[in-house]
Amino acid sequence: MTYRYLEGEDHRMNIGRVAQTLTVSALTFAHLACGDGLAPVVDEPGDQSDGRITITNDQTELDVRVRYLDAEVPIVPVAGAVPARASAASQLRAFSLRLKAEVLPPAIDGQVLQATAIAMRGDRATVSYNVRGDQYLGGIDVFNISEKSRPKLRSEALFNDTDINSVAIDEGNVYMATATGDPSYPYPAVLEVMQLRSEKLVLEGNQSVPLTSFAATSVVIPAKTVYATSGSAGALTAIDQGTLTPTSSIDLHDARWVDVAGGKVVVVQGTPGQISVYDEQTLQLLGQYGFTGADIPESKSTVAVVGGKAFIAAGTGGVQILSVNTGAVVGSIPLPDPAALGLDPSVVVTNAVAVDGDLVFISNGEAGVYVAQGSQSFDETGSEEQQQITLLGKLQFDDLQSVNHVAIKNNYLIIASGLGGLKTVEVLN
Repeated sequence: MTYRYLEGEDHRMNIGRVAQTLTVSALTFAHLACGDGLAPVVDEPGDQSDGRITITNDQTELDVRVRYLDAEVPIVPVAGAVPARASAASQLRAFSLRLKAEVLPPAIDGQVLQATAIAMRGDRATVSYNVRGDQYLGGIDVFNISEKSRPKLRSEALFNDTDINSVAIDEGNVYMATATGDPSYPYPAVLEVMQLRSEKLVLEGNQSVPLTSFAATSVVIPAKTVYATSGSAGALTAIDQGTLTPTSSIDLHDARWVDVAGGKVVVVQGTPGQISVYDEQTLQLLGQYGFTGADIPESKSTVAVVGGKAFIAAGTGGVQILSVNTGAVVGSIPLPDPAALGLDPSVVVTNAVAVDGDLVFISNGEAGVYVAQGSQSFDETGSEEQQQITLLGKLQFDDLQSVNHVAIKNNYLIIASGLGGLKTVEVLN
């Protein structure tokens, strides 16, 4: 199944909401006896609903969705794969992978949602969900990932009128790039923000920022500014994090994903594939550089900026690696051969890429998750230097669905496997 941002009247990727009526649990404050010298204890928020958003904070109910494991994840060599600017495999650093947990996706009135995107920050991770078709249905999960072997699902929110295409997280909020079915907005594309208390989502303080186009496609928070992209007729929008007031908007065709690093804001665009690079302080355009791929309309393409290089999930172009300074192509990792896998070409696309140290994890739709390794850490190689990369193979799982996203931080990998929910994997050196 190809993962796409489907926009317009008949072509939209939609996320779900659930229309349920739950009692809003009041926040209760349990104070210990006076004179014991201890600070008051604040209870965690309970389950909440406003008819549009339904939040589950009951830990017992959330725990049901998580299964803990400790199993090896083999890397299977891919028949016919050609290393991209390969160095000898014998010279590469040894590592292993352990599957630590699987998380079932949430459902709305029996309709299972598909995991679409992941963001990690500190000890927290958040995941977005949606459904295909003309419905607007979706959800988000919040995890505590401080203990890699036992990630804890802390909160869930389900939506009955909103697609959630990607997420970002900070200490007190979850930011969602969405498309809404609410006709009161000028365009379906909306940035929505929900508050966190003790890692639990709450309805209080929920805010929305209207954007342009049919869908918001990505969001990132590098510092005090929130950057969001929105669809085929959309823009790169800079938003003040404190006030949620847009401070700048740059019209961009088919803006699919944004990342910020090294003082540069990098947006990947499709049809045709290119990156637009801006100065983070002034948003002055520094350059626009084309690349092979991202040629399927209304599809997903992520970008990760590491060591002055943009690692681009380029759809039919596999992974393309460009210097953000000059646009020079300094590496690539090929798309898997659909024929060799017995798959239709339409379901084999590179839609997400994640980089950590010398490792690159690649989401290739129904072809699964592939891993490649550099000759050294990518944040240590030059932005104009040809990257020495070996394609190692495919991660073997028993029941992996079409992969929509991968994210990695500090040797902890999270895989969004569509209707198969999530898998968390620890990388061991």
